[in-house]
Order: sequence, then structure tokens, then C-alpha cells
Amino acid sequence: MKNQRKKPLIVAIVGKGGVGKTIVTTLIAKAISISYNFKLLLIDADPTHPHLSKMVNLLPEKSLEMVRAELIDKTINKKKDIQTLAENIDFEVYSAIKESKDFSLFSIGQPEGPGCFCPSNALLRKVIESISSDFDIVLIDCEAGLEQINRMVIKSVDIILIISDISLRSIETAKSIKKSAKKFTNYRKIGVIINRVKGDITNILDKLREYDLPLIALIPEDEILTKFDLEGKAIIDVPEDSKSFQKITNNIEKILEI
Repeated sequence: MKNQRKKPLIVAIVGKGGVGKTIVTTLIAKAISISYNFKLLLIDADPTHPHLSKMVNLLPEKSLEMVRAELIDKTINKKKDIQTLAENIDFEVYSAIKESKDFSLFSIGQPEGPGCFCPSNALLRKVIESISSDFDIVLIDCEAGLEQINRMVIKSVDIILIISDISLRSIETAKSIKKSAKKFTNYRKIGVIINRVKGDITNILDKLREYDLPLIALIPEDEILTKFDLEGKAIIDVPEDSKSFQKITNNIEKILEI
């Protein structure tokens, strides 16, 4: 068992909507917590479908969006001056992190009203850069598509894991993600994890080679995982002998280079 890293490893999990990014994030978190003694932070960075907290059964009382709204309120109502708020923002962020014995979780949250997620995304980028040094590994469950890549929310990541299913559309999205990531992030490794694999996927593998997208792992369709998901059970509690979890565990060193 390895206990500590010299520098934090920041990993972004991205991909098309509906391919199972949050489930894969949860399985990776479970594998890390069982096999290693790293200080692990999970960031639920999806403002539209923040499901990670339920999947890992760890519900924070406060989100980044709530922190931002409170700071705006204090500024507008002159409860505190801007300098004091700026000095205390790290404390406010840390107070929103929920801890368990295996990992901690921080959520971007959903905006209270209509409008763009840009302010929360901009703040999230600064949060990732400021708090990652206190953890060994940071897993960021990103929103679907390219938004957070193009807005450089995950600029400072080390590894980008693109989750795909066995549809050509998700491979096309993976191609676009790689193109944007080259422009807007400083990643040192990028690769594809194909989820819910069944049958002959030769055409999908051919497309990966054509687009020069490295294949990291194939996760088989898993009846146990499907049952947990349908019943709304926390994915973190799937048995260790489930096919999907076994596949992640067997590939965890390759996935994270640890």
C-alpha cells in the first residue's frame, strides 16, 4: 500500500452525456480507497446533474455555488469588506468540503436562479488550483461535453480520462475533447475508457486508432451495476466482485500511473 505522493495528481473525468462518467468516477474512487492510503478529494463539477454525492453516499451541506452566493450577499450588503472576503475565501471553501474515512467531497452545486454557470466555473478553476495541494489525488467529475475544457476550468489537470460508451457519437465527442484539451489544458496524459462494453466493438476500436485516442480500459456491461443504478443505490457500495469494479481495480495503476 502506498501512502503519499510528492505532488498531487489531478484527474478530470469527461465525456458525452449519459456514458457513465459519474459511475466510473465512483468506481475509481472506490478502487483507490481500498488499494491505497492516499488522501483523496472528489469534486462534483457538474452543475446540471450533480449526482456524484449520492453515488458515493456523501452529501455536503454547502456547495461552491452557495459559497459564491453568500460572498455576493455579504459584499452587496456591506456585511464585510471585499478585502476581508478575499482573505477568507479559502476558509469558506474548506468549510464546504465533506469528509469521510475514505475520501472527501466538494460540489460545485446548482445555481439558485436562471443564467450561465460561468461565475461558478471561473471560481471552480481557482478552487482546484488552490486546494489540490492538500490532497494526494483529486478526481474531478466534469459536466458533459466541452464547456469546462473550453473555459479552462480544468486547465491544471495532469490526466484527462474520456469516458465513452460503444456509440460512434461518443467517440466523436472524445475526438473533440482531445482537440480542445490540447488548446486549453496542460494535461500530460489523455486516454479513453470505454464503458458498458458488450458484443463486437471492432469499429469503435478502429475509430480510436484513427483519431489517435489511447485506449486505457474496457469496462464490461455489468448487471450488478445496472441493478444498483436502477434502484438508486449508492454505487460506492457495489460488491468488490462486480465485473466493472474488478476491471477498474485491475487497471487502476494504468489509469492513474501510480
